[in-house]
Amino acid sequence: MKLLVIIVTYNAMHWVERCFNSLQQSTVVPDVFVVDNGSTDGTQAYIQNKYPKTIFQQSKINLGFGAANNIGLQYALDNNYDYVYLLNQDAWVMSETFEELIKISKKNPEYGILSPFQLEANCCHLDKNFAQYTCDWNSSHELLADLYNNNTKLVYSVPFVMAAHWFMTKECIVCVGGFSPTFPHYGEDNNYCERVIYHKKKIGIIPSLKVVHDRENRVDDINKLVHFNYTFILKDLSSPFVRHSMPLILVLKRTISAIIHYRTIVPLKNMFRIIINYKRIIKNRKISMSTQCSFLSYKKY
Repeated sequence: MKLLVIIVTYNAMHWVERCFNSLQQSTVVPDVFVVDNGSTDGTQAYIQNKYPKTIFQQSKINLGFGAANNIGLQYALDNNYDYVYLLNQDAWVMSETFEELIKISKKNPEYGILSPFQLEANCCHLDKNFAQYTCDWNSSHELLADLYNNNTKLVYSVPFVMAAHWFMTKECIVCVGGFSPTFPHYGEDNNYCERVIYHKKKIGIIPSLKVVHDRENRVDDINKLVHFNYTFILKDLSSPFVRHSMPLILVLKRTISAIIHYRTIVPLKNMFRIIINYKRIIKNRKISMSTQCSFLSYKKY
């Protein structure tokens, strides 16, 4: 089975060796497609010199996570890959990860996206966001009960898992498409997961498989939190499950709430960005709901 790993890089030198070496040590060695978002630390030259088999594409500007990954997803469709694995630059896999994922995917074809359990670099603790947003009670109370009783199933269906480690089937990509251009950075994986479920596919996590997402020492400052608030509004505006697109009056209310909470006027600037781009946001929402392979092109060979 043909597997393509897509990695978007931006000043990735701190993680390159652990990330790329883990792929070379895999029992199923994948093809690797890299889109560099304008690194300034020598990432490009290092990857091309040390890992010459990598399919490398340089972007002159920082495209963000979604648009850069779409380049790799389009390559996967054009070259008829059976599976795609989206891998963060600050993440790595275990030797058996891909082999086991392919086996599990074949037995559970209803899952468009699968993810192993994502750990911190110490390999002892769950990644904070994975634990908070994927393993919580609202996401899967069955999982928590089974973990407590030490009686876990192979796969658990969840509404969301972070795109640091996404194993995707070709069928899912053809059906759902690529990431929405509405999202500059962050929020695109939340939106994609909603679209996967909207298109009658499932998202699953696998307790028996472990991978690493190395980011436990990072602290979210106020600017990042304000940006998250902005992307959450974009996510709600773009949701295929909302009967009608969210009216701008609600955007105003959430903006005022953010200004008071964060004590900054940046949310007001973000609101104006939303108003200016409102028609485009709603257009992208409609495309993601009604068009097969949204934001990508696919020719069946």
